[in-house]
Amino acid sequence: MLLTVAAALAPASMPAAAASAPSHGPVGWDTYRHPERLTDISGDGRTLQSSSFDRGGGNGDGNSWCLRTTSAGCVIAERSGAGEIDSIWFTRDEGNVTATGAITVELDGKTVLSGSLQDIVNGKKGAPFVYPLVANADQSSGGVYVKVPMPFTSSMRVTVEHGPVYYHVTYRTFADARGISTFDPSDKAEDVIARLKAAGTADPKPAQAGARTRTTTVSLPKGASKTVAAGSGSGAITAISVKIPQLAAPGANTTDITVSDEIIRNTRLQISFDGRRTVDAPLGEFFGSGLGLYPVRALMFGMDPATKTMTAWWQMPYRSNATITLRNNSSLVDIGSAQLSVTTAAARFDSSAGYFHAYSDRTIEKNGQDHTFVDTTGRGRIVGVTQTMEGLIPPNGRGYLEGDERLFVDGSVTPQMYGTGTEDFYESGWYFNRGVDTDPMNGNPAHEIQGLGCVYDCTGAYRLMLAEGPQYGSSVRFGIEHGGYDGDPAVYGSTTYYYAQDNRTLKWTDAVTVGDQNSEKAHGYTGGAAATAVAGTYEGYDVPQPTVTRKVRAATSPVSFKLAISRDNRGVELRRTSDQKDGYQSAAVSVNGVAAGTWLQPLGNPGARWLDDSYDLPAALTAGKSSITVTLTPTAGAPAWTAASYAAVSVLPSTVDTRSPAAVPAATATGTDVNAIDLSWQPATDDTYAPRYQVFASTEPDFAANEDTLLTTTPLLSFSHTDLGTKQTWYYRVRAVDAAGHTGPLSAQVSAVSGAKLRVEAENMPVVSSTAPIGPQGDCCGIHWSNGNQMWFTPHSAPNNAVLEFNVSTTGTYDLSMVLTKAVDYGIVTFALDGQTIGDPYDAFNANAVLITAPLPYGQHQLAAGTHRLTMTVTGKNASATGFFAGIDYLDLKLAT
Repeated sequence: MLLTVAAALAPASMPAAAASAPSHGPVGWDTYRHPERLTDISGDGRTLQSSSFDRGGGNGDGNSWCLRTTSAGCVIAERSGAGEIDSIWFTRDEGNVTATGAITVELDGKTVLSGSLQDIVNGKKGAPFVYPLVANADQSSGGVYVKVPMPFTSSMRVTVEHGPVYYHVTYRTFADARGISTFDPSDKAEDVIARLKAAGTADPKPAQAGARTRTTTVSLPKGASKTVAAGSGSGAITAISVKIPQLAAPGANTTDITVSDEIIRNTRLQISFDGRRTVDAPLGEFFGSGLGLYPVRALMFGMDPATKTMTAWWQMPYRSNATITLRNNSSLVDIGSAQLSVTTAAARFDSSAGYFHAYSDRTIEKNGQDHTFVDTTGRGRIVGVTQTMEGLIPPNGRGYLEGDERLFVDGSVTPQMYGTGTEDFYESGWYFNRGVDTDPMNGNPAHEIQGLGCVYDCTGAYRLMLAEGPQYGSSVRFGIEHGGYDGDPAVYGSTTYYYAQDNRTLKWTDAVTVGDQNSEKAHGYTGGAAATAVAGTYEGYDVPQPTVTRKVRAATSPVSFKLAISRDNRGVELRRTSDQKDGYQSAAVSVNGVAAGTWLQPLGNPGARWLDDSYDLPAALTAGKSSITVTLTPTAGAPAWTAASYAAVSVLPSTVDTRSPAAVPAATATGTDVNAIDLSWQPATDDTYAPRYQVFASTEPDFAANEDTLLTTTPLLSFSHTDLGTKQTWYYRVRAVDAAGHTGPLSAQVSAVSGAKLRVEAENMPVVSSTAPIGPQGDCCGIHWSNGNQMWFTPHSAPNNAVLEFNVSTTGTYDLSMVLTKAVDYGIVTFALDGQTIGDPYDAFNANAVLITAPLPYGQHQLAAGTHRLTMTVTGKNASATGFFAGIDYLDLKLAT
């Protein structure tokens, strides 16, 4: 095996942050011209995304979701203040976006892009709007994109002529417009286009002084590792290349492919900087393909099957030393004659730089839980993801690609990114309907079906997030669903690339609780209508949420309050929890009487009503002050400005968390009509915004809060305790825990009794036997099943049957009902309970749409505590039906005696 490591020196110095304000980091074309500057994590950029995600929380993402409609059409993104549009993506009609009509991009009151969307993504507009800065569905496998970075100083708006169906607009915002110029479409950026066209074949970074490359040949028996010192003294690794003669591309003989895939998947690349390991990733996944040696031509890494070489060009700075290790975790294959080439260069590591990280996770995915790309604390910037998806949906289903990505930054309970599907996140569409592709910033290099080590259907994909890479100052949680509602079985692996340091830059210094008389008085709060109670949930969480009730004031005249801040701040983030029932809330912001811009929030959701958003106050208005008086003047004609709370989060050069959170106030527990109990509580204060919450529970009062009684840890202000016994009493205590692991005091004990109805989610029922394929199906077709899934039985003839199991905790007489699914391809189904037929045959045919039935009664039954079996048999079909499918959403068993 040939292992080659390449390293180059960084510039003699890195950008130093201004004493009074953080930098913006690379903006505009500099992101592509200077990818070595991605190491600078001192910037103030905040990544946000406007998309067509289903506002109801289901999988109906393709409903256009215009923010508002104007004479020009459907507004899909809008913002006030300074920022940059970094990625615009669409799909519809299998990738043909002609029906969307024209797109108009307005920045700072000027139209910088307009014309037929299909023509633009076809490259007809001309440079800089040419491939690979734009792509059509043939070039990006089912989706179209525009990745021309477009900065703005005061406002942006993106409008399309007709409802776009699926879209996302990913952009950054900045605290001020220092050093930013409005995007100039006449700049053809031909050097950037040339650099992107060479992706995967050459280092995209400018030449760096003092670069030198060292190549080492190593052999790795099974279970062995080899460590190579990449550099000492302050410097940077700038390239790593690995060449292994035993690698083989698909098309080779089976034995060679088996050996190659074993090396790709079970050899790990490990890198330590200054004595700490921050990279530990499967070899193939690190270089862009975890499924095998496929062609990859991404800007920051590449795979060349012809030369059996894998290369990455991330800038990886260090203070004093770096080491690179290859570890052969295979129990089958010895690796011989590998070449590792490393390029290093001298560089000064200062406070603005982050260490390069590659976090890898491979998980058998659990129902109802997102796959985690990264969940960490500190400060940093995410710059990309490579994902390996092994679907377990027979026969060869790709429904796992229905999963949406969700990004939560710095304690926000609202996702800053909420996507529309997995292939959409990778900026393609329709399950990558044009086949595999590899582009500079995104790709789907591998798709395997029942072969090459893939059991059913497997997909490899990557996305670089260089311009739109999310920055965080205290914490980040980034993940993706497996299937439409985390319900499709799969094994997921991922490697997430990011720059980070452990210290954080945000400190929560004060908050006012709106509607609380004492809090309002302490902060000199004035304005707003009488406080009213609002019950709601948040968008985008992979756990069941009961509603949380908080007091809200709505204002159409000025609101004012005083908040404490850190005197050594470099700006302040003003956080708000609001009622987003009505979108386009807007208010003029002033600090101590000085105008600070307009806080515009176009988002709205009458279902999931709670929204966390923020407004960045520049250091010019806050530096050196220990408190600020904020006045918010609602914009005339806009919906009423709403808030349940405001918080001040000071931006600091660095801070250490030493304080424990305060006690959790006002915890409550409420029994439901089914076998569940809902808990909610009010937020606890801390010096990190915002802590998570540990929920402890027991069926015994005065219990000990410990690992044995810990139910969950959640960032939400609520938790739904499900799958309980019926009429069962439970006791609870809640406490806050911050990012540093400090815990607050336990809340007072609360209790509740679960309902008399046993709810059994059908998709969670074990399958004892089946004569045809059966398994969970996530939300689709414009409907939302309970818990986001149904149990889906898919025979192609009759009769066929499946036997399922469920448990009853209490002996008694139960009234049984079931919620079923109806559709054009569904058959006639009968049921038996413990071998005895129940109810009449049910014709599940429906001609016009997929429907969920009302609860259907299936009689009263005496059931002993323990396991019971439900047999579902498809006996035939309606003459008009096109298939023999059947589906169960859930069973309800109401305890009668």
